[in-house]
Amino acid sequence: MANQRLTSAVRMPVTGLLAWLVPGLGHLYLGDRGRGIVCLITITATFWTGVALGGVRATVDPHNRKLWFIAQVCTAGNTLTGYALHRSIAAGESEGRKPAATAHWASVDVGVHYTGVAGLLNLLVIFDAFARAEPSSAKRREEREHPGGVP
Repeated sequence: MANQRLTSAVRMPVTGLLAWLVPGLGHLYLGDRGRGIVCLITITATFWTGVALGGVRATVDPHNRKLWFIAQVCTAGNTLTGYALHRSIAAGESEGRKPAATAHWASVDVGVHYTGVAGLLNLLVIFDAFARAEPSSAKRREEREHPGGVP
């Protein structure tokens, strides 16, 4: 019994952290490959589609879009990569390099919304992975899928 508690005490936070770092990774860690791959592809594609629409310079911007950036941070790996690109473009412009092309204002707003929604969607995926890591929820799920104990 103590071993099971220790395992779930480690398993649940690890699952949550992995799900936050890379969308779907928490589900992959739990062995739910199909759900993990779908979450990875869907959330990552949504995030980077938003960046493509709005441009990384205006989309992933913690200074001018604080609340949206907080939503974007829920996809940690994607946001950190986008923010690194944002910073490198800004650094290049401050060194006198040719400024990056800016997107039309409407496409920037659409891009910010895409990236924010991707972050909030990943928040739901994190909660789902975290709940699935709990031993009692796995047992209930197994009982629903295989009533009477017959697989």
